[in-house]
Amino acid sequence: MSSAEIAALERMGIPKRRADWRLGRWTAKLAIAAHQHLSPAPEVLATIEVRPATSGAPRAFVEGRPSPFPISLSHSEGMGFCAIVGAGTDVGCDIEKVMPHSRAFVDDYFTAEEREMVRSTPPSRRELFVALIWSGKESALKALECGLRADTRAVTARPAGVALRQGAAWRPLTVRHTGGRVFHGWWREDGGFVWTLLADRRSAEME
Repeated sequence: MSSAEIAALERMGIPKRRADWRLGRWTAKLAIAAHQHLSPAPEVLATIEVRPATSGAPRAFVEGRPSPFPISLSHSEGMGFCAIVGAGTDVGCDIEKVMPHSRAFVDDYFTAEEREMVRSTPPSRRELFVALIWSGKESALKALECGLRADTRAVTARPAGVALRQGAAWRPLTVRHTGGRVFHGWWREDGGFVWTLLADRRSAEME
């Protein structure tokens, strides 16, 4: 880690927060190094930093200079996930543990269309489907750089392949925002987790 990262870590008093923060930074550093064909040696990784933008979204820096490549980070239960895309693209990724959720959770955070999809999903796949919808929402809101500060019902996830048998294959996922943007990407289930990845090219008006 860089000296600034070490100082930031030392200010964190909650062990879980420290562990999650380290995992996120470690995952991002390895991904950025691989993307830019850098060595994963400790002294090289120490030159790679992830700093928050004003929105809170992560930004990659290499040797103190901002990288032109947008990134997104996620972690859950000791698993880390980092996505990197080309300049001019908004990206969001998320990883969620598949676990039971109450009906109140679905009613409070899902759109009417999503709630209907949950009801029509076979009970054996329902926990997976709820985790998938939630993960897709998180990925889209990260790409929009608003995160869970926004109303989760502002985005509607439409995954494909949920009825298929279990497996780690990537399957299509689309998430639509009420503002008109559409994020396309992929999802998969693996090891009791759902992974989602979404991106959308920015228009000239957004630059």
